[in-house]
Amino acid sequence: MAEALSLESTALLPETWSQLEPRSSFRIYNPAITRFRGNLLMAYRVDSGRRESMQRRIGLCHLDEDLAVVPGSVQPLSDTIQGGDPRRYDPRFLVYGDRLFIHYNNNFMTRPNQICLVELDPDSLEARSPARPLHLEGAPRQELEKNWMLFEHEGEILAVYQIAPHTLLRVNLEGRDLVACTPLYTTAWDVSAYAGRYGLPRGGAPPVRRGDVYVAFFHSRWQSTRWQWLLRHWPVPSGAKLPRYVAAVERRLRRPFARVRYYGGAYAFAATPPFRPVWLAPEPLLRPEDEAPYRYRRRVNPYADGIVYPCGAVPWGDGNWLVSYGVNDESCCLRVVGGYGTKICQNWQSVL
Repeated sequence: MAEALSLESTALLPETWSQLEPRSSFRIYNPAITRFRGNLLMAYRVDSGRRESMQRRIGLCHLDEDLAVVPGSVQPLSDTIQGGDPRRYDPRFLVYGDRLFIHYNNNFMTRPNQICLVELDPDSLEARSPARPLHLEGAPRQELEKNWMLFEHEGEILAVYQIAPHTLLRVNLEGRDLVACTPLYTTAWDVSAYAGRYGLPRGGAPPVRRGDVYVAFFHSRWQSTRWQWLLRHWPVPSGAKLPRYVAAVERRLRRPFARVRYYGGAYAFAATPPFRPVWLAPEPLLRPEDEAPYRYRRRVNPYADGIVYPCGAVPWGDGNWLVSYGVNDESCCLRVVGGYGTKICQNWQSVL
């Protein structure tokens, strides 16, 4: 596995935003990448401010084939988006024929939270339509969902709603307001060997077709078991609705006993209905211990001891992948990983 390339945040900051606050107040991370019309594009999250004044934006740029930011290509994408919550987190790309989309979430700013889809102008790469929330029809959803993985399959848009059980949605772009998403297929499969050590696989980079399978890079969250006995008897139930100031105190008291780490893994599913999973990497491909340590004393996620968070991947050479991911909610990284093509299941046991 190649060394990670950490991109310099100052090169990713749009000039219009740098004039609003000191450059040191921005954190740029969780990048997504895609190829569109032969160009390598990257979108990423830009944080600034604190508390009520906080801003959560999306920037966008071109990368050249040496993975350097193309001069003059950095754009303040959020400034062109109309509608939806103005706080925009963790973008992902969707290429649908000759159309380009971004989808993102508003974290926990509404209950339930929103995942929004925006089409971009293919030439200017600015938003060409208002933000449209994705709406799950015919099934209940959780209050907080951030990681649906949209992709094109033979002329229609599908989404991986959950990895385990493997749940696929059909995405309907008709209309101008809500984007209707309806359950399509669900396949139960055993991920306990991985989940027992690194946490349940959750969404990440949108799937990309490689031969007769789709390959997707996901994140998982593992919680330390050292203090589980204490948390099981914690006086405040998980998800309890508390006054805002009481909730803030409770989170601060819980924080030292609820440490988590984020890992990045890979799996594949068949490129034909019902899109059954065919393999799962037995070990994480991305680990926080392999990355640079925290640089800032104040952490965006104070519960995390280390974070890798994949948001995009493109084929890169013969059987390799270029994966884009955030590290510790502080930086954008790119890493080439190899061997995750159509024949990997010959070396790993089938998951079904």
